This record gives sequence, C-alpha cells and structure tokens, in this order.
Amino acid sequence: MLCGFVLTKEVCLRKANVRNDSNLHLVIPQPRVMTGKRPYRANNRYGEPPPKKQAASIKVGGGFKWNLQALANAADSVECGGKSPVSALNELGVRVTYSVLRQGGPAHCPSFTMAVTVADMTFEGWGHSKREARAAAARACLAAFLARAGRVMPTNDKPQDFTADENLYSASEFQSMDTTTSETVSIPDMSNQIKNKQGNSSPAVTPSPGAALFGSHVGPTSHKSPINLLYENYPGLTFTCTFGDGSPLDSAQAPLQLAHSMRFKVVCQIKEQKFEGYGSSKKLAKLAAARSALAVLEERRVEPLAPHHPARTGFLHQTLADHIANIINEKFSDMMKLDVMHSKRKALAGIVITINNNMKDARVIAVTTGTKCVSGEHMSVRGRAVNDCHAEVAARRCLQRHLYAELLKYASQPDPRVPILESDLEPVAGGGYQLKPNRQVHLYISTAPCGDGRIFSPHEQHEPEPDRHPNRLARGQLRTKIESGEGTIPVKNSVNTVQTWDGVMQGERLLTMSCSDKVARWCVVGLQGALLSRVLRPVYLHSLVLGSLLHPHHMYRAICGRIEAFITSLPPPYRLQRPLLARAASTEARTPARAPTFSVCWCCTTPDPEVLNATTGKLENGQPSLLCKQSMFARWQHVVRRLPQLPQELDDVKAPAQLPSNLESLLYKEAKQMCPVYQVSTKSCGRVMTI
Repeated sequence: MLCGFVLTKEVCLRKANVRNDSNLHLVIPQPRVMTGKRPYRANNRYGEPPPKKQAASIKVGGGFKWNLQALANAADSVECGGKSPVSALNELGVRVTYSVLRQGGPAHCPSFTMAVTVADMTFEGWGHSKREARAAAARACLAAFLARAGRVMPTNDKPQDFTADENLYSASEFQSMDTTTSETVSIPDMSNQIKNKQGNSSPAVTPSPGAALFGSHVGPTSHKSPINLLYENYPGLTFTCTFGDGSPLDSAQAPLQLAHSMRFKVVCQIKEQKFEGYGSSKKLAKLAAARSALAVLEERRVEPLAPHHPARTGFLHQTLADHIANIINEKFSDMMKLDVMHSKRKALAGIVITINNNMKDARVIAVTTGTKCVSGEHMSVRGRAVNDCHAEVAARRCLQRHLYAELLKYASQPDPRVPILESDLEPVAGGGYQLKPNRQVHLYISTAPCGDGRIFSPHEQHEPEPDRHPNRLARGQLRTKIESGEGTIPVKNSVNTVQTWDGVMQGERLLTMSCSDKVARWCVVGLQGALLSRVLRPVYLHSLVLGSLLHPHHMYRAICGRIEAFITSLPPPYRLQRPLLARAASTEARTPARAPTFSVCWCCTTPDPEVLNATTGKLENGQPSLLCKQSMFARWQHVVRRLPQLPQELDDVKAPAQLPSNLESLLYKEAKQMCPVYQVSTKSCGRVMTI
C-alpha cells in the first residue's frame, strides 16, 4: 500500500506540474468528462479504430465489385437446395432485371428464353416455362461471376431416383424444375450437347434398355426417366390420373377398399393407344404407365435387378405381364370392396389362363393372399386344416379346384370321352385328360417367393469379381419356413429335419417347405398334384410374373437352375419346365408393417372368397376350407370313378388299371401312392434338391 501511494504521489506531482518546495501541496486532478464526439487524434488511444481488412472481391462491368465469399456462399446454397438461383442472385444486393427474349415451341412443349441483366452484363437461360428459364439465367450469371474468380460452380452428380415418392428438393422456384438438363447449360451449350449426342454417341457406353428404364444403377447416359423419353419421342401424349377404381380425384371421398399398390391409376394415351399404370402414389402410377407404353412402343422389357446377369430362361412379353398383374389386382380390389378389414395384405398371388397368349382371352382363375403357416398345435389329423397359407401355395390349390370342376364337366356327360369346346381340358387317346395345347397357365406373385428366390440384395451393384460373401454357400439349398414368423432357414441348419407329430405337439417348431422350393418342384411334377395325376397329365407353368424383387439370375437358379444339371431322366410325360420370367411395370412397394394373420382365397368356381385364419388353417367360424385335404380328397373320390384313367406304367412298377371298389375306405396316403409315375418324379426331384 505504501508503494502504491508513493507512485500515485509522483504521478500526481507530474500531472499537476507542482513546484517542488518545502510547502508541498498534493493536488489530485479531476477526471476529464468527454462531451460530444471524440475528436480524432493521430496516434491517440481515443482515436478511431484501425480500418478493417478488405474482403476478397471481383470486379465486374460498370465499376461494380462483388464479394467473392458471398458469391461462393450463394452458389453453395443453390446446390444444396437451400435457395433458388433467383433468390440467391437477388440477395447479393445488386439491381437485377429479367426480360423475355424468345418464346416458341408447340403447345404441349413450349420453350422460353429469358435474359437477366446484372451490372451491365446480360446472361440467357432456356426452359419449358418462364420460371425454369429465369432460374437457368440466374444460375448462368452466378456461374459466370465465379468463373471470373477462377472458381467453378459445384454440381450435384447424384443420380435421380425416378421411383422415389419423396421430393428431392423443397418446394421452391428452383427445386420444382428439372435439374438434370436445362438449368446447367445455356442455349449454345445445349446445341453443342445435342450435336455431340447425335454425332459422337458410342454404343460402348450406352446402357441396355432394361437398365436405362428399370435398373437400380443409373449410368452416365441414363439420366432420363421413362416419362421424359415418352415426352421427347411421342409429342402430344396425355396422362390422366384417377383413383385405382377409376373414380376421379375430385371425388367427395376417396375409396377406402383399394389396395395400397392400386391406390392411383394413370392412363397414358398416345394417339389411339392407351396404357395403364398403378401405384401407391401418383408419381409411381405415372411411371408405371410410361414403362408400359415404352414396353409396347419400343419393345422394352423389364430387367429390374442386375441387368448384366444373363438369365438362361426366356422372358414373357411385357404387355402380357402387365395385363396379368393388372387383372389380378383389379379382381382383388373388386371382390374386397365391401370388406375393408380383409383387404389388407402383404403378399398377393393369382393364376391366369390365356388362349394362345392372347390378352383378350385371359381369365383369372385364382386370387389369394397370405404369408403365414398353420400353428403346430392346430394341425389336423383328418386333413381339415390348410397347413400352408402363403399366397402362391393357396393359388395353386385354387387351380386344383378349377381342374376338378373341369373334370366334373366330363364326368357329368354320358360319354366322358367327348371333347367339350369351352373346357380347358381335353381327352387323351388311351385314357386320361390333359390341358389343351393352346392354354397357358401364368402365376403372378406380388413379390419373389420366400426361400432361395429371395436371398439377394435388390440394390447391390454388379461386380466383375467373384462373390466372396459367406452366404453364397447357402444359395440353392432347401429352406423351410419358420412357424410363428416370417422368413426361411436352410434345412441343414435346422435342429431336426425329421419331425414327429408328438414332438410338434410338445412344442417343437413346425417346419414347412419354402415357396421357392415348392415352385421348383412344380416345374418338375406339375401343378395338379398327386391325386389328379391319376386322371390328368402334368399341368406346367408357362410364366412367372412378379410384382417386385425379380432378379433373373437368382430366380432362375431357385426354380430350375439348381436341378437342371442333375435331372437326367424322368418318366414320361414328366419333364423339367422352364417358365418364362417377367416383372410387372406397376411395381409393388415394400411394406415393413406386420403381415395379417388371415388369408383370402378366391377361385373362379365360387362367387365369394374364403377368409382363412392362417394360424388355425380353417375358416374364421371354425369350419374347414374348400382347399383342405379332406375336401380335395372327397372331390377326387367323386370324380375319379367316373372318368377313364391315365396309364400308370413304369419299367419295374405297374399300377392297377382299375380302382379299388372301396374308395370310401381308402386312405389319403394310399390314394396318392396310386400314381407311381408321379411319386417317382417327386422322389427324383427331392434327391436332386438335397445334393
């Protein structure tokens, strides 16, 4: 404190300029009060602050200077979707003037050229509307100013997913226009691109039509959606959007009974031709209609996944595949109009019979839904429960009901050997019946069948290197469904491949053959089953149409590729059938929601569908279904004694020509063993699939 006082004293003496004498008086100066603005004094602590550092800027015409950092921030905000080019240019604080230079083009596809004047400089932009042209001109202005500073305006090279429901950008002036063509180039640049495209196009870099339209990978030249291709190649076309049942969008209330994938319907009309598309959103429905149109007009088919993998099976014509999918979906929506609760479904399947592959003569035979199997505690000893309620399996049982109805027409005649013109079956010389040669059976499934046909990633890219994924060893194996769940597991990984009735009743999980394995077996022994093989020749699938998840390579392996090299000789008339593959243009969206526990089954032989409880395998009132083994066996007993039998002869086995007199006391298993040719083919297929 003393030192502080002495220093203060000395300072005060110096400040007050007091005489150093014996009579020392300490005078403490009063603090100076500043009034008004401080006067500027050079090298004074009360002076103005030093000038700020000048920001980097670029000079433009007319003596204008623009902040380089502000330009860069504006360009970045445009590319990330935060602002439109027009808004970013206006926020730079310079007078901006827009004017229309040219306007032309046809009425369905107009063209506009606009100019923007900034700092005595003019930039042009082109678009199909004034908004697009104005945004293109503003973007060209920003790009030019950045180019003067030695910087390039960033571009977004991410390919556009034309099937996505969500908007890629926010609803602003820039984001609502097409960002893949006109906004990045001016009129001279676009003309150069057109010349280069016409004169220097190389087939080596041009993707396949299937990859360009439906592939999961978009190449450098496949940036146009099917809708854009239609607008460019077929001017004058129109798109009409309605609800799935055809009601207008301005209806007072939207129909509630429509399936999710059939919510909207878009009709594309090009001259006198009309093409339909369905989808869960307007965008997906419009895209499906465009795909259907291109499939007919340019003969482009769907190769949705891995188009670089050549499949050894053929492909069904895209128009017929779309028609099959549409009539099955329409039939399901029509019959569930008054039953909204049971219209929910996760998988839809159906069977269609055509005459000479003519769409006009296509008839829906069966429509089914379901993804569950019976619970182990509800298995029926008397065959009154349907064990597998998966949609494709139930559709096959509905087809068997139709075949029984066709055979009943012959059984009700005085002479069962007289052909019936309107029937799908015809007599065979020597006994028995067969499907008419001009009839084709098509199976539609909304997604790939569970099991080996669905073990792949739908969005994986094609790699030239060999597949080293450990799961590849599980491909091509027999798989079983899991009780009280979804999905499949390989048979080799199962705890017990041989199941017993008492073990299942005690709590062991009931294992059911996967749908992919069942379809593979149908390609060998047919769809008619063991009972009908006594009087009917094999009925094979002509095509398999999927609504989604079609990978030609994996699907071919699952249904016939894994067994074709090992099946060398089958007793006639059995053979290995390779059905045609196709994917519908109106794709099925993935629904991660929990699957319902019921199965809707409709056959053309009855007007109303059945609703089965998939857990119990019976109707909701507890009664057995018409698809159960007991019902099928009773129908077989009624029909088989009235019809001529197929010859059942093998090299070492010969079945009796006459049926036993006591058919009523015949067991279900004994009836199935009465067709040894079918049993030999089934065992041969089973041995091959377990290799």
